[in-house]
Amino acid sequence: MRTIQTAKPQPELSEFIEVFAQREMDCGGAAFSQPNSSSLQQGIAFYFDGQAVLDYPDGRSRLAPKTYVFGGLTPPCGGVSFSGHVLAFAIFLKPLSLWPLFRIPSSVIFNKDYDAEDLLGREVLDMWSKLAECETFEERVLAAQHYLTPFVSRARGRTLIARTAHHMLDRKGAVRIDEIADQARLSVRQYERRFLEEIGLTPKSFARTTRFQQALDAKRFFPGRTWLSIAHEFGYFDQMHMVRDFQRLCGIAPSGVLDLSSDLQPWSLPAYTTLELR
Repeated sequence: MRTIQTAKPQPELSEFIEVFAQREMDCGGAAFSQPNSSSLQQGIAFYFDGQAVLDYPDGRSRLAPKTYVFGGLTPPCGGVSFSGHVLAFAIFLKPLSLWPLFRIPSSVIFNKDYDAEDLLGREVLDMWSKLAECETFEERVLAAQHYLTPFVSRARGRTLIARTAHHMLDRKGAVRIDEIADQARLSVRQYERRFLEEIGLTPKSFARTTRFQQALDAKRFFPGRTWLSIAHEFGYFDQMHMVRDFQRLCGIAPSGVLDLSSDLQPWSLPAYTTLELR
């Protein structure tokens, strides 16, 4: 059984922090494997108990360190395998937030993960110790917010390219790249080159992933909605167009994504809640 707890950040952190989440599961004698899906969120993961193995698309695997920084994902996405009694906590950042908070370029971290100490310094190991000592999820959330507050107060402003990326997020990925390039006073080729250099993927891929992720979130927020209505809202030509996009970005049709990705995309779960998933 998997138990997931989520909490939204306090208002002064909400510009950069998407959600805090805690995963606890007892795998028993068998390992539990979970595929990743496309996502723009970045974050910091902390493991306190059990074992997690990060499986990469090229066939490599490595034991997850006790704390690591992860970036967004595009296909192929790999997955994670768990064994034992797993207890983990994660800070999910909003897309592109590693740069203003920690001076980590998105292009460096997209489709990658790094030991947190290598990117954030030994201070993050002190943070791991504090979180490990906490007895409840609520205590961990408070400790994480205390750790993040100084970074948020010193956060840098957005670059021109980052502002255009956030415009895509605001428009749910339903944008024309040539129009955005024109507004940025760049040729399409210049804009695409600068976007790739700064963000780590093309503007088209960023917009497509934005639409996929927000369409998936919309279904999770409002389970009663039909996939057809979601396809219309997010600018897909028709439901089959959406199905093909989902298969391209996560390998399966929309109806199968929710169960696989709920605890990997916890920002779209209800805040301050505990869910049990079988």
